[in-house]
Amino acid sequence: METLTTTALVTLFLTKMVEKVGENLGEKLPELGDKVLEQMGKLKQLLWRKVPDTASAIERVTYQPELVEQEPKEYGIDVLTRKLEAAAKTDSEIAEVVNVIDAEIRPQLSQEVEQVMASGIKAKGRLKAEKMTQEAKKASSVRQKMLTDVEVGEDIVISDLNQRA
Repeated sequence: METLTTTALVTLFLTKMVEKVGENLGEKLPELGDKVLEQMGKLKQLLWRKVPDTASAIERVTYQPELVEQEPKEYGIDVLTRKLEAAAKTDSEIAEVVNVIDAEIRPQLSQEVEQVMASGIKAKGRLKAEKMTQEAKKASSVRQKMLTDVEVGEDIVISDLNQRA
């Protein structure tokens, strides 16, 4: 699963497309607190003042989400993300607000974690695995694998292996 960039995440929230995606996936959307709503308002004002064509495109998609699919070269989420990214790169005030919004929203998003330890080992002799621990931070989905696809010619000695989620 590809990680959302800061500007992609903010674009999804600015255009309210995240609501449509969340509904389709059946996922609970993050609660937007007063700080995020205030910063999104500030960002919209900055965009209107500094890059009005980007602000206009984002506003149109907010009220006409079908434009994302009907006119992807003009209103696709990736196009809007690139426009916001360009604005953030050239204007530190826009960049700062984008980063504040991201910092507030990202911790609330569901995350998938997959950890693989000691996998795909091929040994002619003996294998000894001990005192190994996998610990996943809080996430909505955690998959942990340990000692999978192991081929050993002699003995395998395993002790004190732990997985925590």
